[in-house]
Formats: sequence, structure tokens, C-alpha cells
Amino acid sequence: MESTTGTVGKKKHSKNNIRVQSQSWLKALQHALKMVFQLDRSQLVITRSIISTFAFVLPLAIGIMTGHIIEGVSIAGGASSLGTVSLTATHSIRLRTMLLAALGVAISACIGALTEPYPWLSILAIGLWSFATGLFIVISLNAMIIGLQSTIAMIILTHFTLSPVQALLQALLMFIGALLQIALSLVPFRQQVGSESSVLTNTYQALSDYASDTNDIDNIRQTDTELNHAEETFTSNKPVGKKAKIYYRLFEQATSIRLRLTILNDALDLFAYYQDKQHTHKNDSIKQEIAAILQSIADGIQQRTALNKLAKHYAAADALIKELVEQEPDNYRLQQIKIHYKALRNYLHSADKQARLLHKSNKILSWHVHLPHWHLRLPRHPGIQFKNPFSTIQANFTLHSTAFRHAVRLAILMVIASIIYRFSPIERSYWIPISAILVLRPDFSTTFTRGIARLLGTILGVLTISVLLDFLSPTYGTLLIVEVIAAFGAYALLIVNYGLFSYFVTIEIIVLLTFVDKHIIELGFYRIIDTIIGGILALLVYLCWPTWEHLRISTYIADRLETLQHYYARVMDAYIDPDHYDPEDIHQARKQAHLARTNAEAAINRALNEPERYPFDKNISQGLIANADQLAKNLIALEAYLLNMPSHSPLTVLTPLKNTITAALDTIAQSLHGEQMAVEPMSKIENILPRLEARRNELRNQDKAAFTDLSFVLYKSKQIISNLKTMQQLLYTQVEARQTGELSA
Repeated sequence: MESTTGTVGKKKHSKNNIRVQSQSWLKALQHALKMVFQLDRSQLVITRSIISTFAFVLPLAIGIMTGHIIEGVSIAGGASSLGTVSLTATHSIRLRTMLLAALGVAISACIGALTEPYPWLSILAIGLWSFATGLFIVISLNAMIIGLQSTIAMIILTHFTLSPVQALLQALLMFIGALLQIALSLVPFRQQVGSESSVLTNTYQALSDYASDTNDIDNIRQTDTELNHAEETFTSNKPVGKKAKIYYRLFEQATSIRLRLTILNDALDLFAYYQDKQHTHKNDSIKQEIAAILQSIADGIQQRTALNKLAKHYAAADALIKELVEQEPDNYRLQQIKIHYKALRNYLHSADKQARLLHKSNKILSWHVHLPHWHLRLPRHPGIQFKNPFSTIQANFTLHSTAFRHAVRLAILMVIASIIYRFSPIERSYWIPISAILVLRPDFSTTFTRGIARLLGTILGVLTISVLLDFLSPTYGTLLIVEVIAAFGAYALLIVNYGLFSYFVTIEIIVLLTFVDKHIIELGFYRIIDTIIGGILALLVYLCWPTWEHLRISTYIADRLETLQHYYARVMDAYIDPDHYDPEDIHQARKQAHLARTNAEAAINRALNEPERYPFDKNISQGLIANADQLAKNLIALEAYLLNMPSHSPLTVLTPLKNTITAALDTIAQSLHGEQMAVEPMSKIENILPRLEARRNELRNQDKAAFTDLSFVLYKSKQIISNLKTMQQLLYTQVEARQTGELSA
């Protein structure tokens, strides 16, 4: 009887699992469909799209007027491939990115044409190029786009039978078109540097919000996100030119301001905590004035007049600090607040100066004006290392890397798609591998969203151009007008919505090929068939070898905690032994912790939109990340204190606390890797804190400096311990839920 009951229970449980998984798949696909129709109007680009469209259409117009239409189409093709690069690359790296893309497109086109007579050789070349494209994503988005455009150029040229001389000539024509796009992209329009200024504006805006409340988790996350974006923008290569250097200095100031903000606000909170709660209102007023200064700098990056408000905010903050300090001139904590404020004010003032220099663009670009050199009496922020693409690729050349697995998956997909293209009877089937490489992405949500968007955009684009040319006389003049509209729409909506981009780019490509092939209806029909085949192939390959982020969430969070453990150890070592204080080493540890945080949060966001094949507790994961962010904020405060107080008495008494907290972090990280959690480190902390408090009280009259230093470390350590206890409790809750079957249900 028990056996029968157990069998019935298992069947019922199995049916419930099937039902839950079906619902989760439906929910995930509904989200992908919803994203297809989502518009990000803030990403609409007008001026740059007009320039890219002009560079694309100009060769066509000249070809029509001179009777060299084929040459005009070839040059326009080269210009078209670089138009998207011009829109996505920031000004400081646009020239280098576009030159690399131009060379990549030209060389790839030449190889594609030369390998056309040898199908298997061309398939191998496309597979290798696709593998490189998938791996380039670890370098940057622009590197991936270079690989993507180069691979597409190779695929297209394998469709045409050309002699070696003709292949070289075709590559040269495409390179000329690319150079034309590059030349026009350098025209000094005001929006030319919009990307960098927008990044910095958002960064200083986030710092302003953070200054008003450094304990708000949303402010912490937004500040981290914007600083990470700024770092990706400004450390991709060394700044060249005076304006680029000003932007880079503003970015450097932002990272330093974040550290000084943290320490000043914590010093104010610490004073109120230990002394008198009545100072809370005054502390809030100081924070609001600093937030107003940062807001003015953020606005001033775009508009000089906003910087005129700075003087009154500086004066108000100065007066508040002076009033606070003068209440107890002998209070060592207040003297430290004064020191922290002075350090922050220096960096704010430096950022203010750099923002003012941005609006002297005419003088900056003049050969005859020599700007003064600003000699700041500030310790230089630890040197930011520029990205080394070769070392980055080398580090990811393993199956443990998500990017490497995606590159292998993409190469396999493109080999299959290219075999179908080269050996199937379908006309113009080179659109199959092109659609496949444009659809497949490292994660579920983007792959399915792009697949649906590309299919809908292609079908609607084909129907539109077919109907339109039935009513219009398809003369060269008519085609040119349609091409102008389609190209501008594709460029302007590239980032706004992928479906709309696919719609306009379908019209653009069909019209471009119509200049040399009048079978417009057949072209459109084949493009629909090929897009469906390529898109389905990409989705099938993803499903056969998926990247399920919710299976790796624990690993990402564990990596985050391990980097925080290393960061904490480096900072505490500097408190314990000041002679071994290495700000560069600490900076690199913080950078690694920040990168791990970005990876973990991105993985959770992707996992939220996946079908749930296995248990994934969203609330616990979000809770762990939130507490890790709070813990990181406390570590930043400890580091910032060292920057302002590099010389201090050794605090060897902190060694047991450091060892215990690092052990606790390691225990939590290992439990996320699947090991059983130990409670010993947390129990030791309860015994260590009273001894440290007793030592702090002994130092009150013996050594005020050491007393203040130890007080601050203990204040932040208690917050760190609170974060650790919360994370431990979250993990125990997860274990209990699994044991009772709640998660599996």
C-alpha cells in the first residue's frame, strides 16, 4: 500500500514539475516577446545617423551619375558596415575602432572572395572568424562588432565568383567606403563627444545621489554601475588630445570623490553615533550641500552656466563644517571630519576646474593657445591600468569561461549554417549564416528576443519594400530616395529597438542589391526563408548547448565574496602594519571586487528572464547581493580612511578580527560552492569584539589618534559583521527550504 501511494505521489510530483516548467517557459518567451516591442527612446541618435547615412548614400549617388553603379554599390557596402561602429563607439576610441573595422571588413571580404571556389575552405574560414567574434565580447562591445562586421563581409563575398584580382579590387572598394565613413565620422559636430560627456554626467549625477544618502542600497548600486560604465569607457585606451585628457581626469576625479564621500559621510555618522544624535540634522545639511555641488558639476559638464551655482554651495558647506568643528575644537573626531572634508573639497574643486575647461573647446582645439598646467597638491589616485586585449583573451581561453563556450557554440552554429548555405539549392542562402550570427547571443533572453525581432522585422521589411515598389517606378532615383530613408531609419534606431532596426536594414539591403539585380520580389522571398532558417538554427543550437545563468548564480555570488575577502584582507593589513600599505594593490583588489559584483548582478538579471529548470530562489540571491554591496561599501570606507590618514599607529590588535572575518567570508563563499557551512568563524567574532572594545577604551586617554582609528575600524567592522550574519541566515534559510522541499515544489 505504501509503495502504491509513493508511486502515485511521484507521478503527481512529476506532473507538477512538467506543469511548472511549461509555465516558466511560457513566461520566459512572453518576456522575450515583450522586449521585442520595447523602445528605448533615450538611445535615438539623429546627427550621427545623418552623417552615417550620407557616407553610405554618397557613393551610390556618384555611381548612378557616372554610370559606375557596381562600384558605387561596393563602396556603399563598405561604408554601410562601418556606420554602426560610428554610432556605438565613443569619440575617444571611434577612430581606432573604425580603422580596425575597416581593415577587418576589407581583409575578410578579400578572403571570402578568394575562398569562394573552395566551399570547405570558406566554411572553415567562416567558422574561425565566428569563433573570434564570440570571444571578442570579453574585450568590449566594439571589438565584438568589428568581428561581427568582418564575418558578415566574408559571408557575403563568398557568394560572388571573383578572380584574385577582382577580389582584391572588391576589398579595396569596400575599404574606400569604410574610409569615407571614417572621414565623415570625424567631422567636429557638437554631438561628436556626446558619448563621453553623457557618461560623465550620469556618473556625477549618481555621485550626487550617493552623497545625499550613502547608506541607500539603490544609490550604492547606481554609483557602482555608473563608475563601472565610465571605467569601461575611459580605460579602453590611453586618452589622446586635450579634450580626451580632460574627460579622463574627470573620470579619475570621480573615482576619488566616491572614496572621499564615503569616508566623510561615515565620519559624520560615526560622530553622531558616539557623541550626540542632535548633530544628525547638521550632518544631513552638509551632505545635501555636497550633493548640490556634485549635481552642479554633473550639469556643468553639459552646460557651463550650471557651474555658476558652485560658489554658494561651497560657502554653505564650508560654514557648516566650520560651525560643527568650532563647537568642540579639541574633539579629535571633529578634527578628522575637517580633514576628510578638506580632502573631498580639493577633489570637488579639481573636478569643477576640469568641467570648466570642457567649455573652452575652441581654445582647446586651437594651435596657438597654451592652457595652464594645473598642479594639484593631491596624492595621485592609483594608476588605472588600461585594458590589454591579448591578456584578456588568454585568460578566457578555457571552457570555464562563458565567453569561450559561447565562441565555440557560435563557431559550430556558423559551420552548420555555412554548410547549408554552400550546398543547398536555396537562392541567396548566404542570409542563413548572416541571420544565425546576428541572432545567437551568450544568454537566453537576448537570443530569443533578437530571434523574434529579426524574424518580424525581416518579414515586415520585405512586405513593405515589395508593396512599395509595386506602386512606385523602381528607377535609380526612386531607389536612392528609399535607400536614404531606410539607411537613416536603421542607423537612428539601431539601439532603440532591434526589431525596427531589422525592419529598416532589410529594406536597405534589398534596395542596395536591387541596384545590381532587379528581381526584387525573389530577393525578399528568399530573405524571409533564409532568416527563418538561420534564426531557427540559432535557437536550436542554443537549446542544445544552453547557458543557464540560474545554474551559476551561486558561483557568481561566491566569486563576489571571494574578491571581497581579498579586498578586506589587503585593507586590514594596512591598518595592522602601515609599513606595508600599498594603495595600488588595494585599488586593484577593489577593482576585482567591483568586476565580480557586476558579473553577479548581470547574471541574476539574465536568470530572472530564463525558464526555471532548476530551483532558483530569487529573493535569497538578491538578499545576498544586497548585503555584499553593503559590505563592499563599508570596505570602501575603510580604504578611504587610509587614503586620508596614510600615517597611523600600527593596530596589531586587529589581527584576530581580520583573520576571523576573512574566515567567515571564505566559509560563506564555500557554502555557495556546495560545501557545508561552518559556524565557528561567526562564534569567534562574538568573543573578539569585547576585547577590542576594552582596548579602545584604554586608548581613549593614552593615544587619541590610535583611539580614533580603532573606533572607526570597529564601527565599520560591526556593520560588516551584521552583513555576514544576514548572509549566513539567508543561506541557512535556503538549506532549510531545500530540506523541507519548498524550493523543489
